[in-house]
Amino acid sequence: MTADFTARERACLWVIAALGLLGLNGVFGFAVLFRPQLLVDTMENPLALVFIVEALVLTGVLGYLLQRWQVTRLHWASFVVLALAGSLAFAVPVAALWTSHRRNAER
Repeated sequence: MTADFTARERACLWVIAALGLLGLNGVFGFAVLFRPQLLVDTMENPLALVFIVEALVLTGVLGYLLQRWQVTRLHWASFVVLALAGSLAFAVPVAALWTSHRRNAER
């Protein structure tokens, strides 16, 4: 299940990846650095913890499925590291583009 992306699709995926890394993850990083009490409050909230654990579990499952479906050649653990470093909005486009770029280079 592999796809060749058009130039426009690749550009859109790069924009989404940048927004995920700089935008969404940037807000998180800002809050951790300048408002650390928010992170403490979140970790003390059982409902928030349920969503965090679910997101972590599903990130691993998504990484495994993307590798299994051959959407990406990245190992599922590498996908999880990308997601933790820059959000799923960063990891999914990068994983898709990684495969697309490598496949185009092989041609």
